[in-house]
Amino acid sequence: MGRLVAIGGGTFEEIDTLNKISVELSGKALPNVLFIGTALQDSTNPLTSCKKSFKRVCPGCIVKKLSIIRSTYTEEEMDALLSWADIIFVGGGNTAYMLEEWKKVGLDRKLLTIFKEDRAVLSGISAGAICWFTSGYTDSAMFSGEEDWSYEWIKPETAVYDAAFCPHYNDWKRSGFDEEIGGTDKYGADGALKTIGEGIRAIALDDLAAFVDDNGQIRFETASEEAHAYVWDADGKRMIK
Repeated sequence: MGRLVAIGGGTFEEIDTLNKISVELSGKALPNVLFIGTALQDSTNPLTSCKKSFKRVCPGCIVKKLSIIRSTYTEEEMDALLSWADIIFVGGGNTAYMLEEWKKVGLDRKLLTIFKEDRAVLSGISAGAICWFTSGYTDSAMFSGEEDWSYEWIKPETAVYDAAFCPHYNDWKRSGFDEEIGGTDKYGADGALKTIGEGIRAIALDDLAAFVDDNGQIRFETASEEAHAYVWDADGKRMIK
């Protein structure tokens, strides 16, 4: 079991409604929020925007950062920060880079343990949402700086859900997801992972749409009437929000 809010995309100015869900799931009047910005090499801008969003939603809450690129922690210091957090928010950016850096310091296994033991609400946007699924449709190659790049599949070792996942689905450049998910190799099929609903094998979220898990109670939420969530199951694709 565990609690998670995976957001398809958007700016922090637009996702207050979805961050409020994380606050509600935390069960705390003033939750401690830990921001992890590895996917953008711990840039300060996303951290500042994340702080503003959570403070709009929950005035008085405290937001700290776990900055493994720009700072060095002992294992005890990292564990203390993770244990302090009621909500852990993972920012967007380069998914592949983020997962590689997490593995170097053992953050990947620590986050998995937190989810499985239900010690905090895990949340994230774009790369910070992809990482919780067995296969993610990612633009990580874009960060190489090469002009001739393409979307690719990544299989995060931090996966807790057995499904393919696509963020920013309202972006026409992600249209290849529909063509790609037909292959069974896109799914983890690992019995140790959580299945989703009744045979859901893939999920795509527009910006401002979120997948929410409250200890097995799955739902989809949006911060805009124009945002939608889609799933693929035995009957094919359907819009469910």
